[in-house]
Amino acid sequence: MGEIDRRRFLQAVGAAGAIGAFGLGTTSCVNPFASYTMGEARHTLEGLWDAIVPGTFNGIIEDPGPGAMDAGVQAWMESAAGTLPAPLDYITDWFLEAWAADLDWWADDFHFPLGDNTPTFGDLPLGPTLAESGRQYKIMLMQGLFGGIINLQYFGAVSLAKLAFYCDFRAHTAGTAPVGGPYIGFPGAVGMGPTDHFTYNAPAGSPDPRVIRTAGDLVAVP
Repeated sequence: MGEIDRRRFLQAVGAAGAIGAFGLGTTSCVNPFASYTMGEARHTLEGLWDAIVPGTFNGIIEDPGPGAMDAGVQAWMESAAGTLPAPLDYITDWFLEAWAADLDWWADDFHFPLGDNTPTFGDLPLGPTLAESGRQYKIMLMQGLFGGIINLQYFGAVSLAKLAFYCDFRAHTAGTAPVGGPYIGFPGAVGMGPTDHFTYNAPAGSPDPRVIRTAGDLVAVP
């Protein structure tokens, strides 16, 4: 890393620590000098989600089962960005674009061996170790160095990506076969209206026919 890059990194770390400590803004970027459009960020973000739910990415079969690409996780994140309720309302287009810029910057400045023609984050191999210096390793490195609100926001977005995989966005918008939901027996989205048989939609005080009492007089749902 050159002296200018090192100075910029230390300045960014200091700014990130200050913002995390005082809770200013929606997030803190490692690299405040870069900005992406969603089109520029998309491949990097797809690589991020694929590191969370591996499958086939960049023409390489990392896991024989379906992954984030098959379930349309990136398409779901783009459609949901800016519409999520608190505390996930920080996940906006800006947040995702800035995160992608951060990841590419990290892939460039912290790839081993240093100084070679470093690929962007989305082109890195899948790997959780320093020797592989892959996408999973970069995620762990970022979360290990930046604690507090920054780490929580990254963790929240990563967790949401895994939920999006099980919800099978592409299956419900493009008519493709579900790939994530079958893993856990989840049927996917059921539409925008209320589900009548959910008890919370019934008037207050309505008995739930599923509820029974055990021999020890405990309330249970069979």
